[in-house]
Amino acid sequence: MLPVKQDLFVAVVFISLLVTIMGLVVVSAVISYKKKQDAYLHQLKLMKEDYDKQLMWSQIEMQEEAFAHLGQELHDDIGQLLSSTKLLINVTQRSMEAIPDTLQAAEDTLVLAIQHLRALSKSFSRQWLDQFSMIDNLKAEVDRINSSRAIAVKFTHEVMVLPLQAEPQIILFRIIQEAIQNCIKHARPQVIDISIRKDASELIVIIADDGAGFDKAGMASIGMGIRNMQHRTRLLGGDIRWEVTTSGGTAVLITLPLE
Repeated sequence: MLPVKQDLFVAVVFISLLVTIMGLVVVSAVISYKKKQDAYLHQLKLMKEDYDKQLMWSQIEMQEEAFAHLGQELHDDIGQLLSSTKLLINVTQRSMEAIPDTLQAAEDTLVLAIQHLRALSKSFSRQWLDQFSMIDNLKAEVDRINSSRAIAVKFTHEVMVLPLQAEPQIILFRIIQEAIQNCIKHARPQVIDISIRKDASELIVIIADDGAGFDKAGMASIGMGIRNMQHRTRLLGGDIRWEVTTSGGTAVLITLPLE
């Protein structure tokens, strides 16, 4: 009987080892499959993010082309019409012994309109944007708005040159432009305060106003302007949010990574 028991013991041990080995093989196969699946899903996520980013870049490039076309039309068409009108007024003035105050006021207003139009067309021009830093562009935009005397825009910045390449600076400039226009259009403020500062890892931009504020609960029904601001900020890898100020106005907070 002893040999039989030994054979049975050997068989049990052999079967146990075989089951253990098979179990290890199955576990190893499952782990390998899981790793491959995770790698595939991660690659799929990266491809989707890359596709979304390329799509946003394409949309922004199309918008920039539209801006450039608009700026050119403003300069070439409407600008020329206003300049021709000013020339006709000057010709009329030279033929008059005394120039009426109303005619002089009309010429002064026309000169101011031409200046504003040139500044506006420049802000839409990619060539003009590429030649200057965003700080200079934003100063020109602030001066253009302040010259209307309808609203006061204050601009403070801790840095003279932003640590960003030209393309991100242009995109950030467009975000701030959109924020300013939203303030003027919807909040009807008296003062808009723009500040730019940076710490060790982030660039922080704040556009605050003393206007009517906004409804945070109604942000779900946002318009195209705010969507553009969100898309552009995501494209820069940053974050944008809207807060109510202590005075009841609106503050747009933008943070961008500097690496």
